[in-house]
Amino acid sequence: MKHVTQLEYGGPEVMKLGQSDIPQIQKNQSLVEIKSTSINRADTLQRQGLYAIPKGVTNILGLEFAGYELDENRNRIRKVMSILPGGGYSQYAVVNKDHLIDIPDNIPLDIAGGICEIYLTAYLLYKLSDLKKGDSCLIYAAASGVGQAALQLCNIFGINVIASCSKEKVQIVTKYTKNIIIRDQSIEQQFQQLQIIHPLGVNAVFDCIGKQNYKLTLDSLTIDGKWIVYGLITGGIIDNFNLSPLLQKRINLINTTLRSRSDDFKKNLIDEFKQNVLPYLQSGQIEIPVDSITKIKWDQDGINQFIRLHTEMEQNKNAGKQIIYFE
Repeated sequence: MKHVTQLEYGGPEVMKLGQSDIPQIQKNQSLVEIKSTSINRADTLQRQGLYAIPKGVTNILGLEFAGYELDENRNRIRKVMSILPGGGYSQYAVVNKDHLIDIPDNIPLDIAGGICEIYLTAYLLYKLSDLKKGDSCLIYAAASGVGQAALQLCNIFGINVIASCSKEKVQIVTKYTKNIIIRDQSIEQQFQQLQIIHPLGVNAVFDCIGKQNYKLTLDSLTIDGKWIVYGLITGGIIDNFNLSPLLQKRINLINTTLRSRSDDFKKNLIDEFKQNVLPYLQSGQIEIPVDSITKIKWDQDGINQFIRLHTEMEQNKNAGKQIIYFE
């Protein structure tokens, strides 16, 4: 099979066209033919050697897919989608059978390749936050794929959302909330904006930013608030970090990832997603936030498209999912 490979860590240009054997399935696994996938921030970090690959996982990039489950003769059985521990930038992959999700008839295969990573992550953040109807949540990087998914889920579940994004992406976020903090300001100015919008503080913060926003997070959270960290885009080492606000406000600091979770954890999360989120996608009450859909063939031009999309993500040019559809 053909796939994206790299012989060294580095910039987007290290990605090359590779070829290897079709993977063999093990117990409780299915072979899938991949028709679409998408670019995730973790892909760009792994490519640079900044994201450790879980033990026993392929080094091929790609954390989600949409395509077809295949039988033992490689005949198509059904349209499915899911998250992957790796291997999405390829023609075929092996997937835990319990993780497969039937693609609703009204969602095309290309769009489906951008659903699972963002909506499973957003739903996990919501679960960990223990937010109730009427509570409030501050969402950083709100124009990102996970950010837009989290905004929509919080709206569905009756949460008052405040979005943080750059000035040029405000128009995207206003589809989901009018309560917006402009990131291109000092932390003090952002906090002043928050106080005008929600003077009592917020019950939770969904944080993929890390170092740059830590003071805004501590100031924004109310008593017994949840600080949920799922990324560290600006770094995780904070000089002169003062733990006192965590204690004074009884702030619950929760760190979470999805890729390295156990198969059982993922199965349970996916089962809840099927019940509590997928119906809203199927009915159109929530949408897949698509930045772009790029159709590619397995040739050098296709690899060049991967390189372009990685470059755009690292320059923060995208807003939503950069989806790849394999022709």
